[in-house]
Amino acid sequence: MPHKKGELRWQKNYVMVIDEGTTGTRSLIFDKSLNIIASSYTEFTQYTPASDKVEHDAMEIYDKSIQMCRQAMEQASISSDDIACIGITNQRNTFVLWDKNTGLPIHHAIVWQDSRCGEMADRLASEQIGKDTFAATGKKLCTYQPVLPIRWLMDNVDGIESQVNSGDILFGTIDCWLIWKLTEGAVHAVASSNASSLGCYDLKEKKWYQPIFDHLKVPVSIFPEVLDDAADYGTTNLFGSPIPITGAIADQQSALFSENCHQAGSAKCTNGTGTFMDINIGTEVKLPPDGLDTLIAWTLNGVTYYCYEGMIAVTGSAVQWLRDGLQIINSSAETEEIAASVEDTNGVYFVPTLAGINCPEYDPFARGLIAGISRGATKAHLVRATLEGIAFSLADIMNVVKDRTGISVNNLQIDGGASKNNLLAQMIADYTQASVSRPNSVEATALGGAEMALIGAGLAKQEDFASVMDIDRTFTPQMDDEKRTKNYEGWERARKRAGKWLVE
Repeated sequence: MPHKKGELRWQKNYVMVIDEGTTGTRSLIFDKSLNIIASSYTEFTQYTPASDKVEHDAMEIYDKSIQMCRQAMEQASISSDDIACIGITNQRNTFVLWDKNTGLPIHHAIVWQDSRCGEMADRLASEQIGKDTFAATGKKLCTYQPVLPIRWLMDNVDGIESQVNSGDILFGTIDCWLIWKLTEGAVHAVASSNASSLGCYDLKEKKWYQPIFDHLKVPVSIFPEVLDDAADYGTTNLFGSPIPITGAIADQQSALFSENCHQAGSAKCTNGTGTFMDINIGTEVKLPPDGLDTLIAWTLNGVTYYCYEGMIAVTGSAVQWLRDGLQIINSSAETEEIAASVEDTNGVYFVPTLAGINCPEYDPFARGLIAGISRGATKAHLVRATLEGIAFSLADIMNVVKDRTGISVNNLQIDGGASKNNLLAQMIADYTQASVSRPNSVEATALGGAEMALIGAGLAKQEDFASVMDIDRTFTPQMDDEKRTKNYEGWERARKRAGKWLVE
């Protein structure tokens, strides 16, 4: 992935990125040509105390993030003196509440996949406050918007309401939490891209949307300052000599930026724990159609770009479930070989709605469904059905985009760990009927974090990154129309049966 315009001109040789995912934390070291010279990764514990609850230990995330940074530096044989700046990307809506005096969380972090507030979200979304909030924030009130589970915690966990109202508690997404910890409490701030993901940030007014805070009786004072995605986020001294933190951007928007989707109409798809399709819509705020969100893509030098996003909460984590839950595979990497060992799914459909449906319609009460099982079904058929379920889900998003906005995406750039799977990439091309381009490096999220940090440090400009990523391979639709239509119709039947599963 060489930098085609020549090396960036900066005195120190490296930029470090903390890439905070839903299932693990990664640290990467980039050189002046934006090549990855070191990378370390570890998973952290997923807590699922109930079918509608997903939690993390925020201290574990912080501790392991620091460990991975040190491990990556050791792997690269460098010290803090060699690092020009730090960029952070993160899993967006996952949040933590902590005591600013002790620096300790007061509860497990609530993960964006959590759906405990499904009934509350449905009720509020249908009321005037929900409609007003949607008009201001570009997001329909739903379970993963933190102001709702904060209210839930205040109502259901002894002591939290009084703590939140005491003035001693701070709220943050994981990037905000890490920045506060890395700067030893000096900076409580969040990137505009992350703020827009939370469903309580007014996109036009560029401030927290006070009416939803008032309605839920959640003090807005616990929320952080909102900064540009490339900005001064303070300095950390935890690795030896001081290193400035100069970039923070939400993971999906980070990938959109690094894949050069800088112009309106350009699009990318990230396949990780979940799958996210993002389309740049320019500098004008537009309310999204049903099934999509409007987000801030990024803000640079006070100029804000926006994007539409369609999300599937569980895709890569469905593969993880095959590994850890069913234990029918040993690693995610082997799914391609196993799935390719059979010509089709033998009529099996796996709807990976393990944490509800977000698109084409929002349904927090949907649950995963395996349908079409016969005596001829094997492990290989289920694994193939899992990959097809990801491709079908993405086709759902593409259809929403086309039908409800008139935007036809003919070329889709893909990234994320699951994008390394050639069979999955071909399935995406077949069912979306789009050309699918995969870059040489699928670490698009981390690269965007590095680029944003360099801009924030004054070491680069946006135009410097116009041609950083090289395309490894392009997949074009190969499936005939009759087969695609038949398979997709079967998928739609299965998906609809998965809907409202928890509603009697």
